[in-house]
Amino acid sequence: MISTLVATPFFGFMVSIGFYLLGSILYKRIKLPLFNPLVFAIICVIILLLLTNVSYETYNEGGRYISIWVTPATVALAIKLEKNFKYLKENYPAILTGIVSGVAFHTVLIILFSLLFRFDYPLAATFLPKPVTTAIAIGISESVGGLVPLTVAVVVFTGVVGALIGPTLFRVANITNPVAQGIAFGSSAHAMGTSKAIEVGEVQGAMSGLAIVVTGIVIVVFAPIGAQILQLLF
Repeated sequence: MISTLVATPFFGFMVSIGFYLLGSILYKRIKLPLFNPLVFAIICVIILLLLTNVSYETYNEGGRYISIWVTPATVALAIKLEKNFKYLKENYPAILTGIVSGVAFHTVLIILFSLLFRFDYPLAATFLPKPVTTAIAIGISESVGGLVPLTVAVVVFTGVVGALIGPTLFRVANITNPVAQGIAFGSSAHAMGTSKAIEVGEVQGAMSGLAIVVTGIVIVVFAPIGAQILQLLF
């Protein structure tokens, strides 16, 4: 009976949704980045597959039905931009300068580290979309020839770390401006950073959501340039 259930597409789908909903409940009660629904679901699915010896291919028969919503989720980010456009209009010089320079610096660092540690092209390209949320990073990684599963892991890890240490860094660096805090959360820790930013304040949450969209637009421009440079070097 169990083996029959595992072999159906409903297994991967229900397992993913179930762990995500459980993570949502736990995160509301325990405000720790580890219990972020996305992180919690990923960890639980990995543990379940290891314990039950179920292959990724079997799980993905149902899990792929969730993946098809990545593109609509990416397009839906435009709603966040429209709702918070007034913040961009009021602070666009600082916001655009900070995000563009940050993405450019990130791209340069990826190229330098790839040379330093002798990454091959697919591995190097995997890290190019790291500054953006998963929905956008997957599409960019696919387009530049990166390793999509590893890109997802890197993006999630970045989000967890950013959400965890963000408030401490603000205190140490004496960053008190809510707009600056929100932009920092969204452009470095994406969706998970936005969850944390919403907890910190309304303005921080709005600016973080805006930063996700703007950073996504900027990285779409810079990632192909970085990929072309990597191709020339490798």
